[in-house]
Amino acid sequence: MKHPATLLEKFFRGECNEAENQVVREYLIQHPEALQPWLTEESWHSFHPESLLPTDISEKMLAAIESRTYRKMPPAGRSYKWLAVAAAIAIPALAGVWWMQQHPVPIKQHLGAPPVTTHSAITPVFAQQVNRTSKTMRLRLNDGSTVALAPQSQIRYEEPFATHNRSIHLSGTALFNVAANREKPFTVYAGNYGTTALGTVFRITTLNSKKGVIRVQLISGKVVVKADSLLGNKGIKATYLLPGQALCFDQQGMVPVTNNNQQAPVKTENEIFNFRNEPLANIFRLMSEKFHVKIQYQESTLADMSFTGVFDSSKESLADFLGTISTLNNLTIKQTNETIYITQ
Repeated sequence: MKHPATLLEKFFRGECNEAENQVVREYLIQHPEALQPWLTEESWHSFHPESLLPTDISEKMLAAIESRTYRKMPPAGRSYKWLAVAAAIAIPALAGVWWMQQHPVPIKQHLGAPPVTTHSAITPVFAQQVNRTSKTMRLRLNDGSTVALAPQSQIRYEEPFATHNRSIHLSGTALFNVAANREKPFTVYAGNYGTTALGTVFRITTLNSKKGVIRVQLISGKVVVKADSLLGNKGIKATYLLPGQALCFDQQGMVPVTNNNQQAPVKTENEIFNFRNEPLANIFRLMSEKFHVKIQYQESTLADMSFTGVFDSSKESLADFLGTISTLNNLTIKQTNETIYITQ
């Protein structure tokens, strides 16, 4: 190696390239005596590499050198042997440890196996509303739907609703005004039947608790009435209702049940009325003319109130129809003799 002293100085200053580093290492192994001038405290403090060693590492290396430099010198023949070992092992090892500390190897991640995310089981929370009063209880659900719960009736539902559906269990009678959401069907279960709607108004009534007779009446929109899996296996098919239609079933699902106790409609020519966002004042005036009955109300009370749906006078009485409209709009209806009073 030409000019070993100059190259050694360059080496210990950290200025050598990879090829020069390799030459110096081989030279020190063959000529360990060349390392001795550098294994002193003075030379250690004068050593200025390209990147400074941390203090704790520097002190450890210095202590190791001092322990060998100031102890009793071994015979000359063994000195070079020890220096050769120091040059071949100590310097590359210590330098390598320091370099790895300064250049940490990034931890490889397994791209093919994404981290496993564990989801703790969430127990559904159910809300129950019971109407023990003699008046209709009006409720608003968290999805914006409203329920007019009749006296001595109750509903039970998950709160908030599940991700993909809105399910309610009914006992008694209730009128549902469903907030539209095509992604989350709204289903009311009564007995062995479920009535499903996306956005509509319908009433479900338990007519006879002992026989389990259920009546579903559609006011507006569209619903489908389905039996549970047990009755479905008996051949009970799903039934779709249109506005103004009503359907009665018993709990056994053998045959449809006709309710003979329904209030008889006002004697007039049967007619079907279709309304679409019709102001309530207009509807009340029309009903008064068609059925020859006096309907009394304050027009200022009905401001911004409208109705969309169907009234079939052959299947529903005028009193029931007006009662439905009143319930949907938080109005009170009262009839005395031949006059119907509608108030807020």
